Amino acid sequence: MLGALASTNLSPALSPALLFGFMLMAAIIGGTISRRFHIPRVVGYLLAGVILRQLVNTLSNAPCTEAVIPLQAIRDLSLGVILFSIGSVCERRQLHESGARVWRISLMEICLTMTLVFVACYFVGNIMSDNAGSDVIVLAALLAIAAVATAPAATLFVLQEYEAKGSITNTILGVTGINNVVCIIGFHTCFIIFVSAGIITTTHTMSAHPLLSIGIMIVGSAVLGVIVGTALSIAHAKLTVIDTLLIFFALFILLSAAEPWILSHLHFSYNKLLAALVAGVVFTNVALDTQKLQTALWTAATPIMVGFFALAGFNLHLGDLAHMGLLGIAFWVCRTLGKSYGAYLGIRWAGAPTSAAQSLGPALLCQAAVVIGLAAFVEHYWQSPSAKQFSTIILGSVVVSEMLGPFMVKRCVVRGGEVKAITLLSRAKKGGRNDSVVRLTLQALGRAMGIKPRIASTQAVSQWQVKHIMRSNVQFIQDSDTFDDVLHFIEKSIYAHFPVVHADGTFAGVIHFADVRHVIYDPAVRNLITAIDLADSATTVVPSHMLISELFEVFHRENSSLLPVVEQTGSKRVIGVVEQRDVLRVLPLPGETK
Repeated sequence: MLGALASTNLSPALSPALLFGFMLMAAIIGGTISRRFHIPRVVGYLLAGVILRQLVNTLSNAPCTEAVIPLQAIRDLSLGVILFSIGSVCERRQLHESGARVWRISLMEICLTMTLVFVACYFVGNIMSDNAGSDVIVLAALLAIAAVATAPAATLFVLQEYEAKGSITNTILGVTGINNVVCIIGFHTCFIIFVSAGIITTTHTMSAHPLLSIGIMIVGSAVLGVIVGTALSIAHAKLTVIDTLLIFFALFILLSAAEPWILSHLHFSYNKLLAALVAGVVFTNVALDTQKLQTALWTAATPIMVGFFALAGFNLHLGDLAHMGLLGIAFWVCRTLGKSYGAYLGIRWAGAPTSAAQSLGPALLCQAAVVIGLAAFVEHYWQSPSAKQFSTIILGSVVVSEMLGPFMVKRCVVRGGEVKAITLLSRAKKGGRNDSVVRLTLQALGRAMGIKPRIASTQAVSQWQVKHIMRSNVQFIQDSDTFDDVLHFIEKSIYAHFPVVHADGTFAGVIHFADVRHVIYDPAVRNLITAIDLADSATTVVPSHMLISELFEVFHRENSSLLPVVEQTGSKRVIGVVEQRDVLRVLPLPGETK
């Protein structure tokens, strides 16, 4: 595609539709290459956008600024979907259990990041800048608040790509949501306080009661989020998934596009990102079987999301790196240190498991759309040379953070054991060269033409073991848990079979949902039993070194979609679980023999 673009004489007036088509094609190529080299696909999408911009600027006689403007609607819709998905993680019972931990981690990370960035930027600004002292204070304060934001889009996309599941994944998403809420509210509040105090000079008309306007904006965003989340919950209960998706996209397009009109006609403002986040929180706590819509939504929104990242790469200005200066370097270094050590100290304070303590902070480095919007806001409202400096530092930091951040997210969840080994390998290594999609397609074409293709034998999965497809970072029911504790565990679990372990981590049995169902309606019995009374100790456990072919036979015999995994044959210590659907993913493709 890029070669075809290079040989084309682009029109000076490049249309938005043509540009977006090129973006999607470039993103497909970038994502395919990145997957081949085990790089998060979002990095490939971003780099594809960067390269496409260079080609367009080289081959076109006119800038494509006007062609990009209509595509900002894609950015707004994508961010709405992302914030809604992050809000969906905030299930009430989960918040009751892990909410305090997430808030402590967030508080420590936010405070340390803001402190380090403010002190460093104020110190460097006074040495290097010729601006007045008040401008240095304002610049340092605004940079400190902007440093808090974590790009929700890139973070969530990487987690979805690697199918990460577990407490670390939920913590990353929870902290990301809190970071963006604090950044958006704190930034606008701080800016208005500076304006009210006369420290910031602006030619634009501000509200007579600016802090009241901020309060109304926050409350209004929350109310809109509740309305949207409730409407989606009702639609989800009464309509098909397709109809619910249509309503979802209609509501979020209106939510993104209506804000300027409401501000100009009704003099009321809201933040669409906050509204989308609240809508996700409401939906996950009100609707039934929310996973059904989430799965369909992620599938339907994938083209939009890919276009969003390609557009983000297209809008990245590599030249901003050269203009960041010492102040920009201080900002990026202190933001990285603040998030890294702040999250580590927060984990220690919260008493949370430290399996990913060293890598949780770096997993929060992604930074893009939210702070880019803040940079545009500052340039529009702050009449000072420091406004341009703020924008340059932020945009330069975005270039580095968006390229490095996805690697850190992947590293965190992999080290935490929340990614199966199979998802880290390319399709080519799952079954050898003979399972090529191209080969299968040509075989199908040959059969359609009456030609019988020669099928070579392969040992596609003969060397794969349980440890390659198991999930290690999972929670288990304790043998002493009460029946109510078991019900609570089942309610938040994604499985239908629930391993039970003794206090020393050894296998006690498996509780099947069908067995629990019989006890629910017998109050006299449910108050007398514990988890060990419900556990089926005869359930087969499999060692981590068992071959996939043997595991398939075990699933064929067992009436279960999930089996506990132990360290080795004869061991009783449970180290994870393996699902039957994961076995199906690595079976030989049709037409192959083992």
